[in-house]
Formats: sequence, structure tokens, C-alpha cells
Amino acid sequence: MEPAKSIRLLMGLDLSEMDAALIDYLSVARKLYPIAHITFLHNVKVSELPEELRSPEMLEKIKASVSKKLSALISKGYLIEEPYQITVTTSSFSETAFLDISKRISPHLVLLGNKQEHEGSGGLPQKLIRMLPCATLLVPETFDHSPKKIIGAIDFSKYSQIVGRIGQQLLHHNQQEQLTFEPIHIAKISWQFFPGPSEKEIKKILKEETQAKQKKWAKAHPDLPPLTVVDAQEKNIASTIIQYAERSGAATLILGVKGASSLTGLFMGSVANELIQRSTHLSILLVKQVLPN
Repeated sequence: MEPAKSIRLLMGLDLSEMDAALIDYLSVARKLYPIAHITFLHNVKVSELPEELRSPEMLEKIKASVSKKLSALISKGYLIEEPYQITVTTSSFSETAFLDISKRISPHLVLLGNKQEHEGSGGLPQKLIRMLPCATLLVPETFDHSPKKIIGAIDFSKYSQIVGRIGQQLLHHNQQEQLTFEPIHIAKISWQFFPGPSEKEIKKILKEETQAKQKKWAKAHPDLPPLTVVDAQEKNIASTIIQYAERSGAATLILGVKGASSLTGLFMGSVANELIQRSTHLSILLVKQVLPN
């Protein structure tokens, strides 16, 4: 990322306890991303309102009331350094509201809550990740206020280069010298389908595979940190990624996913989808293209 602030950030708020955590996260986000402008979005789901509150006049009053509440929350103890605007929409489907505003402001990054302890199904974030063309950052209310490490999941698809470059971008922009980026690849071999190898032979094969992956990564990306290969053993890939990232003290996990309308993405197709449904203290950045340079 260039020193000039270039990221248009769209943050989804829902008038729950999660809103305060997301606004608080901006103190972390501005250290990692060159934020130029923030749009705070709340959608009033018209389909959930009583019939008597659906008239144009009543909807305008509701929008004004919600906007006032959000304005009070944003200014309550939080220092928002960037220019921002509050947008309140009225749509039967919140994903439609996000798509409409995304067409108007073309955000580079959408920031959503990934509720761990607060109530919420998390269904909207999963839909938006599939539908929006930009990067999506899922932030738990238990996020790390002083991130020291970023993990990038590498599967050697075309998205691996994107993950590596964004990790590098975050390091270049960050305002914390101790921040590090570690690309990792999960080695997963289903030996039950290939009976015969001894434990010694399996270790030898895994060692050779690890060395080959690390060499391939180093050759393709000599300017990026070396690749760590993690043996999944009996665990699935999603569990292995989260467990390794959390145990290594990472605060953010970067994943590459396919473009709009698809979340088949990383590794074996279902891994990205499984990751975002798991409980974790990690902030998860799902990317489809490199952020502005």
C-alpha cells in the first residue's frame, strides 16, 4: 500500500452490543490499513416492521432516529480520525442494502462483526462474503488490541499470491514495528486411502513434501517471508489453521476466496466456509484481489 490513505471502508452496524466493538476496532484498523473514508451502514429491515410503521413518513422518522443513535455511539468515547458518513437504509434484505451502497461508493474493505459471545447467527456476513466483490474483514468482539502477528493461508492457487501481497502491504503500512507476517501451508494427506507406508516412510514423504513446498514458495516470492508447512495429521484443515494461528499468537488470518457469488475458495473448497463458521478470537480477512497500491 502507498503511504497516501486510499482505502474506502464500509462498516456494518446493527444496533447490537457488537457495534461498540467494531467502532473500537478502528484504533487497530487504521494501523494496518490506509483508511481514507468510512461509511457506517445500518439497514432497517422493513419486512420486520409492523404495517403501521411502513409508510414513507414513518420510515423517514425511523431512519432519523437510528442515525441519531449511531451518531451518539460513534462519538461516545471513540476518536474517529477519518472523514465518515452514517447511512441508514430501509430494505427487506440487508444484503441488498450492502450491494446497493457498494455499487455507489465502491468500498475496498467491508468490516463486519463476527459474533463470538454476543447473540447473533452470523448469517449476513456469510452471505456478504459470497456476494460482495471487495475484501471482507470479520472482527470478533474479543479481537486483539495490539496485534503482533498476521497469518496468511497459502494453498498455491492463484489466490496465494494475493494473500502474500496483502500480508506484505499490511506490514508496510503498519505503525507497529513488532508486527510480523507468516505464510503457512497446511499439509493434509489421507493415509487411510493409501495403506502400506510405515511411520518412517510417512515422515520421509512429509519432509520431502514440506521442503518442496517451501522451495516453490521461496522461488515464486523471494521478497516474502519463508513458508511454514503445518502437518494437519488427523485434524481437518480449518481446525488446523485456526489452532496454529491462535497458538502462535496471531491476531489476523488472511484467506483468499473466489470472486463475487462464490465462496468455494481456499484449499479443498469448503475450508473457507468452515473457517468463518468456527468460533475464534482471530480477525479473518477474506480477499479476492490485492488492495489499492
